[in-house]
Amino acid sequence: MAISNARTSKLEQPLSDADVDWCHIQETIKVLLLAMAQIELSLTDGEHNVTSLGALFTDMARHLEGMNSYINQLDDTPEEVLVHGENLAAAVNEGVVAFQFYDRVTQRLQHVIMGLALMEELLSSQKQRISPEAWEKLQEEIEASYSLDCERKMFNLVLQGIPVHEALKLYKDQHQVTPQDDIELF
Repeated sequence: MAISNARTSKLEQPLSDADVDWCHIQETIKVLLLAMAQIELSLTDGEHNVTSLGALFTDMARHLEGMNSYINQLDDTPEEVLVHGENLAAAVNEGVVAFQFYDRVTQRLQHVIMGLALMEELLSSQKQRISPEAWEKLQEEIEASYSLDCERKMFNLVLQGIPVHEALKLYKDQHQVTPQDDIELF
């Protein structure tokens, strides 16, 4: 009976700061660091290949534009050749736009990494993690890092307390991105 009473009394005692840190703060930090590392590795793995392919497609588009300009000036170029040249130019341009979308994805993931790094720093400080001012500053820094208006809108929706799945649906309904949309390269 003494053993069960000892267990019960230990369970009823409030957790010390060390227990709280172990049970979620330190474990949360580890998961944040792992997420940051995975994102960073994914970006690093893809960056070289996508950069090379983007340059290749841009170069192909330039050469194709010159070729199409030349064959359009010739009097005896068959219409079928002209149409194929135009279709190929359109396909290459779609490829260039796809690489621009990759740039946008990379930008967003870099913002995620930065936000996670700021949060990891905040959680690592016992004083900061319980400070409402520190959390407000974190949110301001994250929002200020966004270069795309759509990121700021998503940020504000989530901070207003809208569940993430609903915020994503609102975003998708209002900002469905198509290849014809303006692309920002950084």
